[in-house]
Amino acid sequence: MVLDLVQAALGLISPEMWAISVHAEPDRILLYVAVHEHTAQVAEDVDDLVFELEALQDRAIAIEAAVHVGDPGAAWPGDLGRRVYLAKPT
Repeated sequence: MVLDLVQAALGLISPEMWAISVHAEPDRILLYVAVHEHTAQVAEDVDDLVFELEALQDRAIAIEAAVHVGDPGAAWPGDLGRRVYLAKPT
């Protein structure tokens, strides 16, 4: 799953994104994205990420994406998933 998400994310990680993580369950995939701010571009990038991830699956499976505005600290729901991207602090 992690490699699928890394492949799906190629070219889709925008500067607004702080972190991406994934959590797989038997009947769905939970995708978490932490951003500086939720913009139309972020929404489009997340939709594209879900589309690309769906295309890499061997079977039909629900993919749910949650966007969190704020840093990817302990309060971020994605902290429970497997992190696949974390922006370098500036």
